[in-house]
Amino acid sequence: MKNVRGQGEEGETKVKEKSGGTAITKEKFSEEKKEFEKKTKEKLDELDKKIDELEGKAKEAGSKAKAEAKEDLHKLKEKRASLKKDMEKLEASSKRTWEKAKQKIENAMYELEESYKKVRDKFKSE
Repeated sequence: MKNVRGQGEEGETKVKEKSGGTAITKEKFSEEKKEFEKKTKEKLDELDKKIDELEGKAKEAGSKAKAEAKEDLHKLKEKRASLKKDMEKLEASSKRTWEKAKQKIENAMYELEESYKKVRDKFKSE
């Protein structure tokens, strides 16, 4: 996607995408990006706390449940680590790659939350 640069009325640089034709200032893009990163990190921090709680419950579970929980928790942590790497890439992304990276993060976050719920529900049913 080719970008066209122009000056706004107040002299601010705007980036206009050919496909959508909408002008987004660099400042607005930067703010949007920071807000998304902040909200995503808050969600991840909350999910980390919940995963830690599940680990505590797993330690108290019987041997069969403990073995299953250990495997499930390991998978959750792998997904979490992958998401962390994606977040690092997002921080370095440009406007050109932003939407694709953002969508990837949103999808990974959804998958991680759903995986957490499945593991949590196993504990509730025991």
